[in-house]
Amino acid sequence: MEKIVYFDYSAIIILGVLMISFITRKMLKGRQNRDFMALVLITFLTTIFDVYSVAFDKFGVGTGMIISKIVFHTLYLFFHSLTLPYYLLFIIGMTGSDHLTLKNPTYKILVSIPLEFEIFMLVLNLFKHNVFYFNEEGDYVRGQFFWVNYAVAVFYLAACVALLVKHHKTIQKARFISIFSIIPAVICAVLVQYFFPFLLIESFVIAVCILYVSLVVIRPEENIDSETGLFRLPAYVDNIRKAELTKRHMVIVMINVSNYRTLSRSLGYQSSARLSFEIAKLISEECKEKRIRAEYYYIGEGKYRLLIENDDRPLVPECVKTIQKKLSDGFSFREVEISLLANVCVAYWPDDIREEKGVLLFGSQFNEFQYRQGVIYAKEIMRQKNFDIIKNLDTILEKALQDNSFQVYYQPIYSIKERRFTTAEALIRLKTEEFGFIPPDLFIPVAEQNGTIHRIGHFVLEEVCRFVASDEFKELQIKVIDVNLSTVQCLEKNLAKEISAILTEYKVRSEQINLEITETAAAFEQNEMLTNIENLSARGFRFSLDDYGTGYSNISRAIEMPLSVIKLDKSITRIDQNTKLYAIGVNTIRMIKDMNMDIVAEGIEDEATLKKFEEMGCDYIQGFYFSKPLPRDEFVKFIKEYLNKVPDGTDYKEEKEG
Repeated sequence: MEKIVYFDYSAIIILGVLMISFITRKMLKGRQNRDFMALVLITFLTTIFDVYSVAFDKFGVGTGMIISKIVFHTLYLFFHSLTLPYYLLFIIGMTGSDHLTLKNPTYKILVSIPLEFEIFMLVLNLFKHNVFYFNEEGDYVRGQFFWVNYAVAVFYLAACVALLVKHHKTIQKARFISIFSIIPAVICAVLVQYFFPFLLIESFVIAVCILYVSLVVIRPEENIDSETGLFRLPAYVDNIRKAELTKRHMVIVMINVSNYRTLSRSLGYQSSARLSFEIAKLISEECKEKRIRAEYYYIGEGKYRLLIENDDRPLVPECVKTIQKKLSDGFSFREVEISLLANVCVAYWPDDIREEKGVLLFGSQFNEFQYRQGVIYAKEIMRQKNFDIIKNLDTILEKALQDNSFQVYYQPIYSIKERRFTTAEALIRLKTEEFGFIPPDLFIPVAEQNGTIHRIGHFVLEEVCRFVASDEFKELQIKVIDVNLSTVQCLEKNLAKEISAILTEYKVRSEQINLEITETAAAFEQNEMLTNIENLSARGFRFSLDDYGTGYSNISRAIEMPLSVIKLDKSITRIDQNTKLYAIGVNTIRMIKDMNMDIVAEGIEDEATLKKFEEMGCDYIQGFYFSKPLPRDEFVKFIKEYLNKVPDGTDYKEEKEG
């Protein structure tokens, strides 16, 4: 019966389109893509020679024709024998297990022997005709050792299954299914073709499976950055996770162009995209020059990541030093020298960092570091930035909420007009057995990300209301307690109802609670936030803008909100450290006063600074000059002692002297 080759033609079209797509989209970067492209190419060549073999089988039995038939069938079997080994290589790359397989001499020898034996048998067949031959009528006949092809195929199929099962956790479920599906599909196709030799469907089935893998696993639109041609964040995270599961050792290089946002605004989209590409090109060329094997990633906004083979660790310091210097010394872009502020950090995995979550947290912290010349190393940063705390904060916060480890501290605020303490700010504090006190600037951002900020905010307000409702609070002559609202809390849909419910429960009046929002929150344009603030204002709550002067918002934004108080940030009140700040402070206070809002000067630590802000017209003073934040009992004691010394509201000079 004449063989049907239409399935082969379809396979050639599918595989040809895939190859063209890979080449035109420049998707040959990265081992995973190269292994996949090799698998596509081998399957393509296998199908081509299968078609030629069938075509030549129809011709005569002359010596030249028989030789041609033998050549094409040999080439078909040769490339066919490479299909499953290259599929195994692709799986090794997908699971990130090359350090456990290809770099293990024993494994490498055991895996390569069957393929080498099969190739040897094909070469020997040219002389002995033990695998296949052509009879006197010119018909194709399988030889006594043709079974070697099936045995080798079974071996590699088993190796693929074993590797996939062993490292299945390194691959997402949908990807695992698509990769694994090739195995039963190929088995079914081989069986069909074995029992129906005229139906050539094996290559077509493999081609369809490869197309499926390219759509589900490779996914260029998700994994490849269009600007640089490098892998994107999802691929970076995926490979870090594989390294964690397979206990792979490697070097992680993080490169941040700190002034990228400024440059991109100046250059425009197209030019900044080109700049990103040129930086990526410089980085990859430098690594290639130093013969460093690396996977390159661009995760956006001038941030590049490299995953480097552990064997190349000794070459990394010199390479990254050169990259940092070339970027920072004046980067030539479109005949213009551009100054790039390039931070470069090296982390050794798993010596410095050993968790996927740890790498991502470290990367987010590293992005906020100030620019400095020279390469820095992860160990140095982790000591400075409490990294051990940061990477465990999700667990720490959850445990703290369960164990009631949070405390509310109070810092008194002095009224210049009344010459006494009339207000206090409630501040959240966290103390753990393992790490001691954890600064709010460490745990608040994480709490906002994981959602625990809502429970923390609820706890603070309840504690404050419990305190305000107590008899001892009435003896302190404190009129108002300031309570901070985070940006995330301001976006909570039922915020006004929840706050009002807590005050009602403890019979606290709204005028006794002043709600503080940061300048960051004020700059965040969201209808939900404005609605919440307006609803709370209508219920009698007053609002103050905290951290004014940190640069996140502008005064026009502040005017839109129902604010009663502006709290000047330490960056403005430290006028003793910068004389120019004095002029800024004077003009800022005058502007705020013209809007009929009260002013609190934060961070005041000495009498001279206090006097200056009093002369400028500030209404309230807050800072270590009077007191640091205190636990509730100590705060009560402090205020009572103050009232005993100056019961009639004596000037603060006498108060301090007393």
